[in-house]
Amino acid sequence: MQKFEILEQKYAEHLGVESTVAVNTGTAALHVALEALKLPEGSKVIVPEFTMYASGLAVHYARLTPVFVDCDDRLLIDLDKVEEAIDEDTKVLMVTHVYGRVVDMSRVMKIAEKYNLRVIEDACEAQGAYWDGKAVGSFDIGCFSLYRNKIICAEEGGIVASNDTELLKVVRDMKSMSFGEEHNYYHKQIGFNYRMTNSQASLAIDSLFNYQSNHNKRRVNEEIYNTLLPGDVKMSDRDAVWVYDFISPLKDKIVSTLNSCGFAARHSFKPMSMMPLFKKDIDYKKLLSFEKSQNVGYLPVDPYLEEKDILEICSITNKILKEK
Repeated sequence: MQKFEILEQKYAEHLGVESTVAVNTGTAALHVALEALKLPEGSKVIVPEFTMYASGLAVHYARLTPVFVDCDDRLLIDLDKVEEAIDEDTKVLMVTHVYGRVVDMSRVMKIAEKYNLRVIEDACEAQGAYWDGKAVGSFDIGCFSLYRNKIICAEEGGIVASNDTELLKVVRDMKSMSFGEEHNYYHKQIGFNYRMTNSQASLAIDSLFNYQSNHNKRRVNEEIYNTLLPGDVKMSDRDAVWVYDFISPLKDKIVSTLNSCGFAARHSFKPMSMMPLFKKDIDYKKLLSFEKSQNVGYLPVDPYLEEKDILEICSITNKILKEK
């Protein structure tokens, strides 16, 4: 058995789904999942405004139309606004579990059932999290990144997960140039070179086995931040600890100062509607996503960080906060 096949088996067991398909990136996972649905060109996909650019790009790559929905105060897609964005051309509801917070998947699935939509979970930032006892990424079609900064990681890689084994057959064919079972160089459908290497799969398998200790250390680092940072910068609780996001009008200075000291602090996402590729004739500055993007950043919680590193990050951050 190839290493990537072992990874597929073990990741399926981890999620409690019928099967998974390993691909070379998280973006590829989102893209090929959409392609495998074989929707009419131009079909609409509901996408969060506040998400990683790859979520919108995957829809664009698949020749579909993204319809962006603003976030709520937890940075997740505002489910109160989803239904008003749905029309007869809407075929997919994509949700992103941003920064380790899980979207209300019970409500998502009710909306999907009501409007006969497929659901894609961009679960790249919430590996190991659950909703109502069920693993994120297991509700319909789950997509994961195995990029080196993720909780379960390799250097690169991605996973498409589902109980829809017929869909995954299409994904498996498409990700390998759609050679088909005959492999006779007659390609019956669009295909992509999205194969995962065995070397990357080996790294991902090791990371999967070490998930619990990895995440436990992230929780410890999260708790240090919770203890040492002031209450007014703290965001709501995370279901999985990928990063430690915070909110402050001094976000830019905090991020740039920490970066100059060698710590991987980052800015948050910006609304998809303000990206040149997707720019619409709307005032995106009125979006909650835009407001959040101006004030939210995040701090690292990676298990390789020692306690002294987190203490130094907190010291630098608190010093800047006191300057306001």
